Formats: sequence, C-alpha cells, structure tokens
Amino acid sequence: GLVYHGQHFTEEDCDAITASAIDSEWREGGVGGYGEDKGAASGVGQARSCLEQRLPIDQRTGAPLHKISLEISNVNSNGWRFDLSGFVADDMPYLMRYPDTMRGHNDWHVDMGRSHAASRKLGFTIQLSNSDEYEGGDLEFRNVEIDPKSLRKKGALAIFPTYWLHRVSPVTKGTRDAVVGWVHGPSFR
Repeated sequence: GLVYHGQHFTEEDCDAITASAIDSEWREGGVGGYGEDKGAASGVGQARSCLEQRLPIDQRTGAPLHKISLEISNVNSNGWRFDLSGFVADDMPYLMRYPDTMRGHNDWHVDMGRSHAASRKLGFTIQLSNSDEYEGGDLEFRNVEIDPKSLRKKGALAIFPTYWLHRVSPVTKGTRDAVVGWVHGPSFR
C-alpha cells in the first residue's frame, strides 16, 4: 500500500513521549516550518497552525528515536524497500501539538522540498493523544482510503512516501499531540 499504518507504540510509550515535552520549548509552527527558510514569502496564508518543538531524545538510551527507527526499518524492508540512510541531524523529528484554540491544522502538502528536505524519503506520524481527547484533527491522505479511526488510535504509527499529499484537518475541540518526522536516503530516481 501507499500508506502503512499499525499499532507500534504502547500507551506507556506515548505518555512518556508526551511527558518529555519541555513547556518553554513550544514554538508556533508557521508556514514553511520544519526548519525550512522561514524568511521566504509563501503566499499560502495560514497553511499550518500548530505548536512544535524538537522531539526530546534521551541521550543515554536513545529513546524514543531508537524504537521509531527500528519500527520504520522493519516496515520499509517488508514494503517499499526504499534505500534509507536514517535520520539527519538538521531534520530531526518534532513533537506537534494541534490545539483547538489555534484551530490547529496543516493543509494539503508533501514533505519533500528544497535543501535538507530534498533527501526525505519516508514521512511518519505517531499518534500520542487518545481519539476522544479532541475533535477534527484527522490525518488524511489524498486518494488513499484509510479508516480515520485507525490513525486516531493512541500509539498508531503511519508511514508514507514523502511525495504523497496529506493533511491534518482543523482541530475543533481539545488538543491533538503527535510525533512527526522524516527518514532520509539517496534521492528518488
């Protein structure tokens, strides 16, 4: 399939990741975001509205990056078999928070782009919130039929090629938390 999804993280895993967030580190995720040139005019209006911070990583154990890496490698070797090199230092995963106060969302987009984003091969999302903690906020893929409920399960991991169009619909009530990131590799040819 174009998009993989499955339960890979326990409730405890998710709660530990959420608890690792550093309150003072939340930044407003504007258009362009994800470390791309924020000075560049985009003309997209409010394409993206959320809070973000780099995913905190335990320097001693490598958690949660270690497990994320392992799960994605396994899925890739059973599926796409993309040539992957792994995470890169200037494009590490983010903790994302989509609050209803901001109508948190991310319009249709692909995760490939210029500079460091050019070598992104697979994008992924880990659902950290319980489905009943928010309304709206669905991760959706263009022309891919997936039951949104399965992607809303706490601990669900979605993986997809970075050239595939996707979005997060506006959160109308509550807050959705997720991990978002990219695995890099040699350019698609």
